Amino acid sequence: MRENETTGMPPATDAALAVITIAYVALAYTQGGLDIAPETVLDWGGIVPLKWLDGEYWRLLTAGFLHFSLMHIMANAICLLAWGVPLERLFGSVRLAILLLGSIITGSLASVLMRQEPFVGAGASGGTSGLLGALFLLWLCRVIPLPASFFVINIGLNVAITLFVPGIDWQAHLGGFVGGAAIAGLMLLAARGTRG
Repeated sequence: MRENETTGMPPATDAALAVITIAYVALAYTQGGLDIAPETVLDWGGIVPLKWLDGEYWRLLTAGFLHFSLMHIMANAICLLAWGVPLERLFGSVRLAILLLGSIITGSLASVLMRQEPFVGAGASGGTSGLLGALFLLWLCRVIPLPASFFVINIGLNVAITLFVPGIDWQAHLGGFVGGAAIAGLMLLAARGTRG
């Protein structure tokens, strides 16, 4: 894995940040402002249960690259940097990409299967929650040395934001977290299988 000479970041994390940024700038330009209407997000690939049930499965992935506001994309970009860079350095670029994309899909699935009210879903938080889930599993398995306070703070902030900020899709966060932990577990098993 070669880090980007301009940004100093690993390539998969760098690419994911570039994609969500380009998508947000394009949405904001189309919308004519920084707050993006749910209808616009839906037109660009956001997810709603009826579209998914009608066979538009690609929305499970595309929704993870779209954001509703500047604050929305900034929060996810910070999490992507904080959790994606160390994971990419540990796992490599291909595995990080698989982990991120898989977590976006599991987060989107959890969202459309668990939510009862009509909504348009979007945002990278299912994917970033999956990165946190992967870090948590790697910590439990003693693969990475992180203090317990890291998880108390990061998981605590996630729970607090979910409780106190309206419109947060906790189902996507939960689905992404569990999916990311499961994918990281499979990667660990595969790595141990090739060594053993």
